[in-house]
Amino acid sequence: MTSKSAAVLASLALCALAVSACSRDIEKAKRDHVERGDRYIQDKNVEAAIIEYRNAVQLDPRYGEAYRKLASAYLSRGEGTEAVRAAVTAADLLPDVPEAQLEAGSLLLLAGKFTEAKGLAEKVLAANPNDVRGRVLLGNATAGLKDVDAAMKEFEEAIRLDPQQAGIYTGLASLKASSGDAAAAERIFKQAVATDPQSTNARLALAHFYWSNDRLEDAERTMKEAQQLKPTDTRANVTLALFYQATRRRAEAEPYLRAAAEAGNDPRLTMLLADYYIALNRGAEAAKLLQPLTADRRYGVMVSMRLAGIAQVEGNADEAITIIDRALTGDPTNSRTLAAKSDLLLRQNRIDEAEKAAEAAVAANASSAEAQFVRGRVLRAKGSYDQAEAAFNEVLKLNPRAAAARVELARLRIRSGADDAVAVATEATQADPRSLDARLTLARALMARREYVKAQEVLTAVLSAAPNVAAVHAQMGTLLARKKDTVGARASFNRALELDPVQLEAASGLTSLDFAAGQQAAAIARLDAMVAKAPRNAPLLVTAASAHASAGTVQRAESLLVTAIEIDPSSMGAYSLLGRIYLGQKRLDAARGQFEKVAARQERPVAALTLIGTIHMLQNKTPEAQQTFERVMQLDAKAGVAANNLAWIYLENGGSLDVAVRLSEVAKAAMPNAAEVNDTLGWAYYKKGALPDAIAALRRSLELDPRNPSTLYHLALAYDKSGDHAEARKVMTLYLQVDPTSDRSADVKKRLQALGT
Repeated sequence: MTSKSAAVLASLALCALAVSACSRDIEKAKRDHVERGDRYIQDKNVEAAIIEYRNAVQLDPRYGEAYRKLASAYLSRGEGTEAVRAAVTAADLLPDVPEAQLEAGSLLLLAGKFTEAKGLAEKVLAANPNDVRGRVLLGNATAGLKDVDAAMKEFEEAIRLDPQQAGIYTGLASLKASSGDAAAAERIFKQAVATDPQSTNARLALAHFYWSNDRLEDAERTMKEAQQLKPTDTRANVTLALFYQATRRRAEAEPYLRAAAEAGNDPRLTMLLADYYIALNRGAEAAKLLQPLTADRRYGVMVSMRLAGIAQVEGNADEAITIIDRALTGDPTNSRTLAAKSDLLLRQNRIDEAEKAAEAAVAANASSAEAQFVRGRVLRAKGSYDQAEAAFNEVLKLNPRAAAARVELARLRIRSGADDAVAVATEATQADPRSLDARLTLARALMARREYVKAQEVLTAVLSAAPNVAAVHAQMGTLLARKKDTVGARASFNRALELDPVQLEAASGLTSLDFAAGQQAAAIARLDAMVAKAPRNAPLLVTAASAHASAGTVQRAESLLVTAIEIDPSSMGAYSLLGRIYLGQKRLDAARGQFEKVAARQERPVAALTLIGTIHMLQNKTPEAQQTFERVMQLDAKAGVAANNLAWIYLENGGSLDVAVRLSEVAKAAMPNAAEVNDTLGWAYYKKGALPDAIAALRRSLELDPRNPSTLYHLALAYDKSGDHAEARKVMTLYLQVDPTSDRSADVKKRLQALGT
């Protein structure tokens, strides 16, 4: 052997020794990680345990037992997706360990992955056909796949193999119940109880069967038997509490919720008790329970959301936002927290801030149905109805069972007068029959179609289920007012305001009744009191301002409108009413001077400058208006009112047509359902030569304001230019009915004559 060959062999030997030593080191290290993880689990430090188990599988990616432990740890933290992933990996790595297959199969069942669960069950049974757990897993999986007959056979076989397991009987009984065989289901549920008389689960399963069949006395008795067997059993206590709340015996739920919270040592149970107190307006007691949980790594965010909600209800709006911001400090991209902040800001009518928080929530997690939902609500509040509809449809893609998103879609359909509004609202009630919002929306859809008898039937049923909800009484008042039942309407509106002193629909309804009855002073006093309680509620301020303007107290109306515009710079109604007031008083110069002072004091005076530009337009000072609106757009590129007005100035005064189109599209994005905005956009498209787009926008404007002369004229010209002379004639004829004497009417008559009419 040459010296070179000997050296190579020596090197290989050293490498082999090194590899062997390295393998021993890895084996020891991975087991050390698992042992430390096990100790952390005993100490209830789950996060630390997860870190150790993950370190173990990083050292040895084929360490199946570590994956099993990791799955269990994830599951205890409620991280279902990670738990399933780890358990399935363990099952793949441990094909001969039935426990690994069964654990993964059970988690796949919870995740709704029934085909995969069935495959694991069949693998267990292929190794041991008499494995009872495998039979139960296969039965549950086939039941999930809607093969009820096959599932029943598996449960029956499991009972034959082990007739002493009560849980198998309850599984079979549930299948019998779902197939409509109630008698057999009850018999088997009772057999489960007889098989294991000390099983709380068996009794609770029987109780749920009774409850689902409206046998409430039997359900309550059986639940109490389960709770008395184990007074500290959290499931038995929570089930009884939920039963009492669902059957309108809320006071009887408290001791069981307290028992669950005290015995369970689980923050979720404490939050459940806190939610009970919050629902009863016992915010101080709820806050006392929640405060110690704010530092909890897993539930601290949810706790903060509840504390912020309590602060909001108690009128501490700034404190509510502070609590949420404090939660965001440790996790600034938490989508749920950002969504909660957006929701709070929306409740405070801080729309622009709410939009920023909602967009941040979606950016943090575009797959969050919660984030998409709050974004949709913000867009609806801004008047961006098409974008809101898209957001709610995205929610349903992410979570098809999201009944609240269906309710919001139904509301948008009602607002637009869509023919399918009742159908969409009906779908929402079917998705969640207990939802008050869904049923109220259905009633509104029926009212919009003047189906008052059906609407009243729906509202009467809702009132029976929720006699102390202000919105229900307010909507009943609106319905009765439409039916000319003034006495009934007034009673419903008053009851709504007793329950919620700033209920806007009730206040508006009562104001209309009072003005019709000559009781203006009472209406004004009521609205002023409401404004004092909710000084940043922009729609309320506009409602109160309208009443003051009608009553002749114009100075108060002006003050309310200015404040409303500061709160919501996109409120077209506020601008319009304020402009009419200034015109009526012939004090445009003084008003403009006042807003110029306001603008000088503000860093971003979008609202003040928009008002100044509007006054310039009312005074026919077009160059000044143009300059002012251009400044607004520099400050806020999405300022819808300024964009619309500036586009109109460009269109009518020889400005850039391309810029006018772009500005019109900005206004449309900000206020898609404002008639004026759609008219401006249609006119811009007309001048650009995009006739199909022009006609679509102008038709939309007429849907929102059917007898607007300007829009009728524009649409007539668009049809004429496009060659659709039949439609042009129709629109021109309607125009002459609406506006027979203006300068434009002469032009319309000439065009009609030219068309051969």
